[in-house]
Amino acid sequence: EIVQLNPIELAILRLGCYELLKHPELPYRIVLNEGIELAKLFGAQGGHKYVNGVLHKIATQTRVHELQ
Repeated sequence: EIVQLNPIELAILRLGCYELLKHPELPYRIVLNEGIELAKLFGAQGGHKYVNGVLHKIATQTRVHELQ
């Protein structure tokens, strides 16, 4: 549930989702790595794992052509 999500991780997920959906020129691996690194620096302990999982799931649904 969004209410329970750390505000930092929520902001990182919003940014990553925007980049995945609106900027196809950015490789999905870079978007994921950027989100993970931001979560490690500014998020809660272990939050980077959640960010990775969510962004990876979105990437597999929106960037099918890159994953093949």
